[in-house]
Amino acid sequence: MQTVLIVDDITENMYFLEVLLKGNGFEVHSAGNGAEALESARNSPPDLIVADILMPVMDGYALCREWRADDRLKQIPFIFYTATFISKKDEELALGLGADRFLIKPQEPEALMGVIREVLAASGSNKMGISADLPRSEGELLREYNEALFRKLEKKMDDLEQVNQELKQTIIEQKRLEEQLRQTQKMEAIGRFSAGIAHDFNNILTVIIGFSYMMRRNMPSGDPQRDKIDQILTAAEKAANLTRSLLTFSRKEEIKLQPLNLNDCIRNVETFLRRIVGEDVKLITNIREKDILIFADSGHIEQVLMNLATNARDAMPDGGILSIGTDIIDIDEEFIRLHGYGTPGPNAVLTVADNGTGMDEATRQRIYEPFFTTKETGRGTGLGLSLIYGIVSQHKGHISVYSEPGQGTNFRILLPLMAGEAPLSGASVCHEPLRGGHETILIVDDDAAIREYLGLFLAGLGYKALFAQSGQEAIDVFRENSHDVNLVLMDLIMTNKNGSEAALEIRRIRSDIKIVFTSGYPHDIIRERKLLEDNMQLLMKPLTPSDFAKTLRGALDREE
Repeated sequence: MQTVLIVDDITENMYFLEVLLKGNGFEVHSAGNGAEALESARNSPPDLIVADILMPVMDGYALCREWRADDRLKQIPFIFYTATFISKKDEELALGLGADRFLIKPQEPEALMGVIREVLAASGSNKMGISADLPRSEGELLREYNEALFRKLEKKMDDLEQVNQELKQTIIEQKRLEEQLRQTQKMEAIGRFSAGIAHDFNNILTVIIGFSYMMRRNMPSGDPQRDKIDQILTAAEKAANLTRSLLTFSRKEEIKLQPLNLNDCIRNVETFLRRIVGEDVKLITNIREKDILIFADSGHIEQVLMNLATNARDAMPDGGILSIGTDIIDIDEEFIRLHGYGTPGPNAVLTVADNGTGMDEATRQRIYEPFFTTKETGRGTGLGLSLIYGIVSQHKGHISVYSEPGQGTNFRILLPLMAGEAPLSGASVCHEPLRGGHETILIVDDDAAIREYLGLFLAGLGYKALFAQSGQEAIDVFRENSHDVNLVLMDLIMTNKNGSEAALEIRRIRSDIKIVFTSGYPHDIIRERKLLEDNMQLLMKPLTPSDFAKTLRGALDREE
């Protein structure tokens, strides 16, 4: 039985060759490096050696030199089987050192066995022509050997550098994912916080808006206090829009897209913006003469303007100029290719620019991150631009910023233009004449201030009001007055039976009763708790007088 000596420092490679050779009738000896191989061969010379090149202690090249210099071993055929030294120069060096074959891993088992049998057969018939005298000088072989090692070292260094770069990218990606997770957790926290305060805040705004409207309604047209009441109403509407924007940004509220004239939107909020920026900042509006129609949520667009104006004011502590302008631009594929954003076709352009302190590149890269702020503690939440980015994105728009330190900041917002006529603009909805009636309405709400406001408001419109502060009390009051009540106005989430539960029992008493639900909670809470069926009518707080009166009158007039 012929013996083959395997030399490889990788256990898996050695095992594969061992199994293959034994399965083909060979006896196998093994060694983990060149030094072990020499010791084993001198003690028990094999019929063939199959050696790797890259190994510790003594590599394959050094082993081959020693092998051919040993009188007892030099006639034994030598095969290199390598996966690392694979270039033509590596092969030339190997053959120059006296190797009989140079094979690159991996080889098919049949092909490898074919070469082994061929080499052994040639050795047995003395056809290999191996002699102790090497065909080239020792110095030349040594130089080539050093060059081969140097090439391999360079390759290993290149491989190591590539691995390092890949590791760096992996670390960067991991940090990015960790940051995304943190941002997601922040957004969840915002969402929970927003949903938690929305109910109470909207109840408070309902009372502020309602009583302010009634005060204004009772004032003579020339009363100088009417302007102050208008400012209260405007501020309350902005607060309501801020709550909706925050809920929308945290995905707790759906946006309400309607035809909107962007120019009118700016005009409506211009007075409020002047109060935000103060007397030291000059506000200039450059609005396109032609109407610019977009499909948008007016409250959210106003919120964008207010947040940008607030940031501009903070960037100009010693005063300056804030410019707001509108225009229309036709975006083509070339624009998108150059800028990397945009929606093909006509787009509305909203620009908000200031000549304040500006920003550096590092700051510009992070301005839309939630909670990121450059303002001192207590002056900023880090949510203003995040809200803007979320709002613009939900409107299928794009926002870009140009800024340099000391050169001011220019925000540019693109919003898809809509075709059609401009929506009619007019006074605030709170100033529209309201239709009343003489029906009886059961008001159900756990907030005493809201019940008081709604009772006074409905009385002013000619309605008669009954009251209940919980779902169970609503059932009791309705049972006593079931023939008189024309409509139930009921808060959806209350203690001691919620609105949905109370409505079921009320309809058992009288199936044709009309019910309108109200809620200060965001839509996702209502959906999550499955409190409202598809055919139920819901009026979201804060209840503005116009929406409230219109919805109420529409529900009473609707034929079942």
